[in-house]
Amino acid sequence: MSLGTKLKQLRQDKNWSQADAAYRLDISQPAYNKWETDQAKPNIDKLGKIAEVFEIEIQELFNNDATVIISNNTFETSNIVYPKDSTINMQSPELIESILKNQEQISKLIESQNKLIESLLKK
Repeated sequence: MSLGTKLKQLRQDKNWSQADAAYRLDISQPAYNKWETDQAKPNIDKLGKIAEVFEIEIQELFNNDATVIISNNTFETSNIVYPKDSTINMQSPELIESILKNQEQISKLIESQNKLIESLLKK
């Protein structure tokens, strides 16, 4: 089920019009309509508001088989399907190596960001 379909279902469960939902989410009705029809996606800030307004957890907005990718304060889903009975070995060498690589990349980004800030402060 897409995010738009889920939003429509949640809205209909509350017996709200799109205008009602948009008002509660502090957006325009045309913007809400784009979310429901999967023409656009809400930003990260609005996901929290959606969960609050519809009284659900944010994760309930997404399929169990969807991976959420967050970048530039927006998100998209990648429908990577895992078998329902699959388990993730949290001690697998591949997973640990991947986590370490991610941490290394984050450290490099922070270091470069700090250098940039220092150079801007010197000016």
